[in-house]
Amino acid sequence: MPGVNELFYDVVLVDVKSEEEFNKEKAEEDKVLQEKIASSQALVADIDKNIKQTILDFKTGKNKADVVTTASGLKYIIHQAGTGEKPNSGQMVGVNYYGTLMDGTRFDDSWSRGQDFSFPVGQSQVIKGWDEGVMNFPVGTKATLFIPYALAYGEAGSPPTIPAKSDLVFYIEVNSIK
Repeated sequence: MPGVNELFYDVVLVDVKSEEEFNKEKAEEDKVLQEKIASSQALVADIDKNIKQTILDFKTGKNKADVVTTASGLKYIIHQAGTGEKPNSGQMVGVNYYGTLMDGTRFDDSWSRGQDFSFPVGQSQVIKGWDEGVMNFPVGTKATLFIPYALAYGEAGSPPTIPAKSDLVFYIEVNSIK
């Protein structure tokens, strides 16, 4: 922070554990996470199959009636509408996602890590297409975003995973808004 020479903060000790207690708790947490990841693998296979079909239907116009297009060029399909309020700029949103190129090649997903991805929506912490798209979805929404490269990683892409000028597709599930 410019002009700040000192920074003060308080630390509160909440708990003291023995190394044995810590290791036991850590092992239990790791076990739960591994079980969650394992159960997600079947889900990831289904999502992969479904997103490839959604992309094919998008390219052929089969799902044209379901596609919503925004002024910026972002397109999305809502597979399951959520309930409640849509997020406001700055709120923390938790989503699971599965990202592919337009040919269906997967480049990332949150299910494989066993936890959703949280970010402050509308704060430019993610690509523009995500900020814009997620602001349209309340909790429980399941949707596919078709993001033009200008709202993704632009002309440069994000090598080596995302080539230059790549339009992207994300299947997302909105889990929380705080």
